[in-house]
Amino acid sequence: MAFPSEIRAGDAIEWTDELAPTATSYIYYFRTNAASGATSSGTLTQGKWAFTLSATTTAAFTPGQWFYQSISTPATTPLTERTGGFTVLPSLVYSGSATAVDLRSQASIDLEAVEAAIRALVSGAQEYRIGTPTGGRMVKRADLAQLIQWRDLLKADVAREKIAENVANGKGDGRSLYIRFH
Repeated sequence: MAFPSEIRAGDAIEWTDELAPTATSYIYYFRTNAASGATSSGTLTQGKWAFTLSATTTAAFTPGQWFYQSISTPATTPLTERTGGFTVLPSLVYSGSATAVDLRSQASIDLEAVEAAIRALVSGAQEYRIGTPTGGRMVKRADLAQLIQWRDLLKADVAREKIAENVANGKGDGRSLYIRFH
């Protein structure tokens, strides 16, 4: 079983890798763009390498895009066996304190901000800021045509995400369109 493409922070993850059993060690390294990381050393059992990331380890993973690299050591020279990426989803475990969890995609969040900017501009505002210094889009002197173009692109992104979600949940094949007339 390969490493999953999505994990939830706070979950224990177990997987196996069928690497040639001649390696003396096999380690997965995990990194994100922030200064965070983790490692998992494999254990050779019946010709397969078994790996585990504890719930404590993944609880420290920040939600977002992460990357891994697995390195085996067959003799004395390390060898990269696999590389890839995965998404860390936020934990939904209630910890006794009220903290907001926004499970919307970035496109959905941006769409809401652009629609708010359009409403503000139509109401007479001359400038509007979309996003924050750590993310999003910064707009000085808002242009209604540009905001409408962004809105339309974001609506298409959100629609594609919805189709992908429906396909993943077994609701359609992503190519059929059903219309009901009243």
